[in-house]
Amino acid sequence: MSTIAIIFGVFLVLLLLGIPVVFSLGAASLLWLLMNPNVPITVASQNMMSQLLSFTLIAMPGFLFVGRMMNTSGVTERLLRFSVAMVGRFRGGLAHANALASMLFASMSGNAVADAGGLGLVEMTMMKKAGYDPDFSAGITAASSILGPIIPPSQIMVLVGSIAQISVASLFYGGILPGILMGGAMMGLIALRAVFTKKGKTWPKTKIPWREAIKTVPQAIPPLMTFVIIIGSIMGGVCTPTEAAVLAVWWAIILGVCYKKLTWKSLWKTLEETVRTAGVFMLIMSVASFFAWIITIEGLPQALQRTLGVLAGESQFLMFFICTVLFMIIGCFLDTGSATLLLTPIVLPAVIPLGIDPVHFALVMIIALIIGAITPPFGLCLFVVADVGGVPVKRVTAEALKYLPAMIFALILVIAFPELVTWLPRVLLN
Repeated sequence: MSTIAIIFGVFLVLLLLGIPVVFSLGAASLLWLLMNPNVPITVASQNMMSQLLSFTLIAMPGFLFVGRMMNTSGVTERLLRFSVAMVGRFRGGLAHANALASMLFASMSGNAVADAGGLGLVEMTMMKKAGYDPDFSAGITAASSILGPIIPPSQIMVLVGSIAQISVASLFYGGILPGILMGGAMMGLIALRAVFTKKGKTWPKTKIPWREAIKTVPQAIPPLMTFVIIIGSIMGGVCTPTEAAVLAVWWAIILGVCYKKLTWKSLWKTLEETVRTAGVFMLIMSVASFFAWIITIEGLPQALQRTLGVLAGESQFLMFFICTVLFMIIGCFLDTGSATLLLTPIVLPAVIPLGIDPVHFALVMIIALIIGAITPPFGLCLFVVADVGGVPVKRVTAEALKYLPAMIFALILVIAFPELVTWLPRVLLN
């Protein structure tokens, strides 16, 4: 265990020095190879390539493209108008619409940053025009953006499924109810603030005539069909999640053409951005897969299992509590994708022998990690929203953290009631 302590120490020191995750993992892995000269270097290349050959993993760039294309094709504006029509009549209606629109957009993009950077700009612009405080607008936008990786199709779920050999379809179905629960908890907190806080009582209502509200429904149906195409094709046994991603890509292109927003230039830009982002993910994943092999060889999962068994005993709730606290802390310092790649091969093998459902645990891990996206010091969504909204990061953080109790409440419910995760996969896949 001294060897694993050394390479983890090197990894953490490099992270604290500001070295990108992929290079920190690579340096720690190279150090292990130097400490074990009998291990052929071909082992590294084999492990790095084997993970990338996963058919499941091909779905990730597909969903990345869909999310970016939805922003390009003007879908975000249509979803926001529909959301305003549905919940704008309540006090703080645009804040409710912000959360609802993020839930709807999450069913197409599966990405928190895409939500914060694309839909977020439209949301904050509309809220500022309606007289909402810019800090408040930025805070709710950052908080609602984290619903992206929870509601399918989630790119993080694809990564977890590929690494842990868990059915991506099970993860997709398992994320539906927790995603709705978190969005509902967020809207519930907004409602409470509107009633019981001085500032909340000044929030305006956004009343739209019923005729105008009804017109938003047919406008929203084609974009919302993306979720139906993805989940329906998987549920019907027509497509695998990877094939469903390809169908969603074509549907996104069709919407862009129909809305007359898609040009050859915008299509090329979207493809370029998708390839760049996917390439970064693939590079991190290849290096992380070798690092995961190292820690498995060194016996870290087994040691972690023994440690967790001592700390938690036979209590699964206590086990979840310990792991959740760990995930939330790590999520404060690493982006969700990198943290997922690092933790999945370490923690999942340690907890599954204890009788914990892997789909349930994976969803709890994803939720806990994604909360870190709005938690200092390195909350990625905070910086994205601050950039697009022109609000200082400090003020965005202060407002976004007000929704942390709602998120933690939803997370506790997901931990306490596994059926919130396991019921839909059991019903739909059996």
